[in-house]
Parts: sequence; structure tokens; C-alpha cells
Amino acid sequence: MKRLVFLFSSLLAMQGIFSQTITVNAESNILEMAHLKEGTSKYVVYFTDSLHRQKTSGDIWERTTTFAALKDRPVVHFSWNWYHHDVLQSQIINICNQKTLAPVFHKAIYNDTLVVAYDFNQEAMIPSDTVPRNVMLGREGKKLGIPIISWEQDLETFPLLPITKIGQEFKIAFFDPNKEAATYHRYKVIDQRSLKLAKDVEVLCWVLKIEYDASAYGLFWISSESREFLKSQEYFNGHYRYKVKLF
Repeated sequence: MKRLVFLFSSLLAMQGIFSQTITVNAESNILEMAHLKEGTSKYVVYFTDSLHRQKTSGDIWERTTTFAALKDRPVVHFSWNWYHHDVLQSQIINICNQKTLAPVFHKAIYNDTLVVAYDFNQEAMIPSDTVPRNVMLGREGKKLGIPIISWEQDLETFPLLPITKIGQEFKIAFFDPNKEAATYHRYKVIDQRSLKLAKDVEVLCWVLKIEYDASAYGLFWISSESREFLKSQEYFNGHYRYKVKLF
């Protein structure tokens, strides 16, 4: 009987991988977690106008992934430092389950003063009472409704998607703790093409696209071989925002 249940579960998982739309959340077990690596990556982030003329100086994002243990459970410790004009503008710390990316803890510090922190369980996000100066204390928690993955870790999550062909679609349960409700967001693999990194260096990449609304979208380049996030281009309000990995 156990063998039949195992075979049935395996068939369902394979059906999810090869169907056109794949649901990705903290319970689907669809992410290819072997591609999640420890280390620090840096990105330059800047805006241009619709003619691609640079309008802002580049901010620097420094994002670090570390494997750790919390109460004897394997977790991922993720930190994101956002520097604007060489000043630390914000710092995000997320702790999540190492096998599923289900969030366990979130803390954000803005301009070195405003502190927002939450603890997570399977059903809700609750203001943390273990973090000093947490401005969310005293507020009600948020029921999530779906098994979320932190949207703040999108650049680290994209390389884990089981991408095999152009045309695949992924419904991802990304959730921003600053938003009111958790929902799914649809990404589609629209191309596989070379991305030029330098004069003599090109990397074959999968290209993901999300349509935020009728007039806003995002494109994301993920290396086909090394499974790294390398670049994004987002368009909204008549401007482009770029994120480019620094080497």
C-alpha cells in the first residue's frame, strides 16, 4: 500500500513538472533546492527613462545566503543590504526552512531607525515579540491562506525553478510582508538566449517574464548552466529599472 501511495505521489509530482503551469509554494516540493548555494552576490540597481538614458546613480544590493540551524532545524539565513550613495538604506533578514523556503522569521531595518519584525507559522505572520523596537508589536497578525515564499528572496528563488523549455508558466506564492494579502504571481519562460556580460563573454540564459499589470512588466535572466540570476529589466511608470550582477 505504501508503495502505491509513493508511486501515485511521484506521478503527481511529474505531472506538475511537465504540465504547462506549475504551482510553486512552500509545500509543492517543486523547487530544485540543490541549486541554492551559500555566498554573497552584489548587484547594481539603477533607473533609466524610456530612451534608456541613465537617470539615477546606481544603488548596490548585497545579498548573502547562509545555511544554519535553528532549534535543530536546518534553515537558510538570508540577508539583504541596500546601499544608496554608500549609505545603508535598509537591511532585510529572513530565516526560512532549508528544504521548502517556508518563512520562519523576518526583520527589516529602514534608515537605521524603523524596525519591522515578524514570526511565521503555517497559517499566519505574527509581529515578533523578541525584537527590540519592533513597530508592529500590538498589531494583529496576518492570516496567509497559502504556503508562501518570501518575495524578498526572488533573485535566489528563480534559479531553483525546474525550467526545461520555453512556454512553461509558474504560479509562485511570493509574498511581500508589507502587502495586505498573500496570492500567486504568474511568471512565464519566454525565451532562451545569450546575455552579453562583457566584450567577449556571453552566457546562455532562460528569460522569465511577469506582467505586473497592463502597462508594467519584468524580465529576468537566469543562466541555463550555472543557474545564477544575472540581470533583470522592469518597466513601470514610463521608466526602466535594471538589476545587474557584479562580478
